Amino acid sequence: MLRPRRLAKGSVFHRIHRKTLSPLFFGPAGALPLQRYDDPAGGYKTLYLALDLETAFGETLVRVPSVSDVLSSDVAVRARSELVATRALSLYPLVDAGVSAHGLSFTELHGADYRRTQGLAAEIHAATKVDGVLYTSRFNDRRCVALFDRAQEAVAIGPTAALLPEEAQALAARFGKVYVDP
Repeated sequence: MLRPRRLAKGSVFHRIHRKTLSPLFFGPAGALPLQRYDDPAGGYKTLYLALDLETAFGETLVRVPSVSDVLSSDVAVRARSELVATRALSLYPLVDAGVSAHGLSFTELHGADYRRTQGLAAEIHAATKVDGVLYTSRFNDRRCVALFDRAQEAVAIGPTAALLPEEAQALAARFGKVYVDP
């Protein structure tokens, strides 16, 4: 296992989420894993965060690179939230050459088949006491966090607001997408 990285108390995270869910939603809602670092056995839940708003937008609304549009209807059902670390976070790094220690490459970490990353997250969860995983977004070179539910008390909800159409339009353009109001 690699040496954990620390993010300081007061670190700010960004999340774009469905308005019907809390900014602190640890998922998935059911037992089946859905996302990259979810527990394949359903024993723990995961909260996905980005270190900046642009990356949160990409991870949430630019999920399929071949789709050229971001629909206003997809944006309208979401909110943007900031979360703040209430203590220092210990995160397992999947951001550098150490990923090869797990027999993985960045191609696999960023691929569409989540079985290996889910298995690795479960291994990290079981073998360490880290709060989660630090990883790189598939859509830009910026950092994201998959926070395990055992660290739920380590983040607090900050400002939450609607994602405005003009913001969505500018963010979509950063990824070469077009904001469309069908």
